[in-house]
Amino acid sequence: MQEFALHFHHFGLASRRPDRTLRFLQGLGHEVVTQVYDPLQNVRLWLCSHAFMPTVELVAPAEGPGPLDTILTTSGEGVYHLCYETENLEISLESLKAAGLRVVCVSTPKSAILFGGRKVSFYMVRDVGIIELLEPD
Repeated sequence: MQEFALHFHHFGLASRRPDRTLRFLQGLGHEVVTQVYDPLQNVRLWLCSHAFMPTVELVAPAEGPGPLDTILTTSGEGVYHLCYETENLEISLESLKAAGLRVVCVSTPKSAILFGGRKVSFYMVRDVGIIELLEPD
């Protein structure tokens, strides 16, 4: 049984040169479904789907400072978060903590332009990394 009530949605890929990263993803057969600028995070985003491979959210910095700067400086380019859909944010967070996982909120829920205004929030889960939780419509 799935005790956290989470379902995989996509992984987030940070890149300083999104044109090159897109060339790679498209060479694998991914298609750009949506491309937007998110002013709340000051990043450019591409949601790339594939018939048989996981969906990828390509995230690139926009002009000026943004939250991706620290990630690119400390970790470099690459996968930096896993996104899961949840039907109930509070229940999922409580279940993770009840399982003995240390969960620290990195970014509180806010509307995500890439997902049609659905709320997303980010958490650092010890021994796992950064997860993004995508709430229902």
